[in-house]
Amino acid sequence: MISRANEMTGAKEPLRVLQVIGAMDRAGAETMIMNLYRAIDRQRVQFDFLVHEMRECDYDGEIEELGGRIYRLPRFNGVNALTYAGGARSLIASHPEWRVVHGHIGSSAALYLTAAKKEGRAAVAHSHAQHFPLSVGQLGFRAVSYPTRFVADEFLACSRQAGIDRFGTKVVEGDRFHVLKNGIDVERYECSLAQRCAAKRAFGWGEGPVIGHVGRLTPVKNHEFLLKVFSNIRQRRPGAKLVLVGRGECEPELRALASRLGMEGSVVFYGMTDDVASVLKAFDAFVFPSYKEGLGMAAVEAQAAGVPVVLSEGVSPEAVISSRAVRLPLSAGTEVWADTALAFMEDEPDRLASAEQVRQSGFDVADSAAWLSDFYERLAAFSR
Repeated sequence: MISRANEMTGAKEPLRVLQVIGAMDRAGAETMIMNLYRAIDRQRVQFDFLVHEMRECDYDGEIEELGGRIYRLPRFNGVNALTYAGGARSLIASHPEWRVVHGHIGSSAALYLTAAKKEGRAAVAHSHAQHFPLSVGQLGFRAVSYPTRFVADEFLACSRQAGIDRFGTKVVEGDRFHVLKNGIDVERYECSLAQRCAAKRAFGWGEGPVIGHVGRLTPVKNHEFLLKVFSNIRQRRPGAKLVLVGRGECEPELRALASRLGMEGSVVFYGMTDDVASVLKAFDAFVFPSYKEGLGMAAVEAQAAGVPVVLSEGVSPEAVISSRAVRLPLSAGTEVWADTALAFMEDEPDRLASAEQVRQSGFDVADSAAWLSDFYERLAAFSR
């Protein structure tokens, strides 16, 4: 419906797109969506959100400030399939302005995207992660998410491999699959040598090297390996600090491991922040030994800040952008990882050059947002 104000000016209401996600807390996929939301032309495209948490989440307030609306359903747990599907269809049916439904949560995607298609809406499935190590839970996820490849109209992923792992090679090699780079506001991360020195002083982490990591404290991120790499670095550089940005279920055991390694005063559990860019500017190296990542967005952000990055081979090759980023196998061992990080820190090239490399690689959010607006409008033209 056209509002009275827009009717007088002849302007049209923006196309409203429903984003379906677990909870809008600060995490990889959620932060990517918010980066796009801030950058997109909201006179053309506006987001609403279907989430699966009854509590208020980290980004809820900002979403509402940007004009988005938040709707809630109980989480899909397998046994509530009929109730969940009915609730999703009822909600979508009651909002004809949602011409496109963009699904980021994989476990229930086949249900809510089917509901969207039954209501004549365009259905988009988005993969943000490669497959994690096999477990009972992962096998269950693959089983319930598998039908999505036969339901969605279009498929997006943060990398080609993330698309293959979720949707299969046939989908990825077809004309309905697209890689949408997880764009960032590169300008926010740009960091000169003087800014790096100022950031280190501001955080008070001392004059020694600061090794950093950004990500949930969860098993797939492999923080135990990271702590052992840092222990090796600290033996050679006693003033070094390890800064862990994020929260998660592994924090108690990681604190205990730091204590057993005699590093309580050298490991900073920083917690969550809404200004990752400022923290990254204080890092001398970024170590990211994840078992699996869809892309590894935190590594891209670190490179935009000019920080040298050591990544595992579980991180997509597309995350290696600057000349100061390298992927290593975990089997190389903690000493080789420590050697590599220390070697990167021996010189201090122009950090601003790394930011430009990130921009030229297509990770500027302005480019991603413009592409996505065109994509949504094309799909909406064919929905009813």
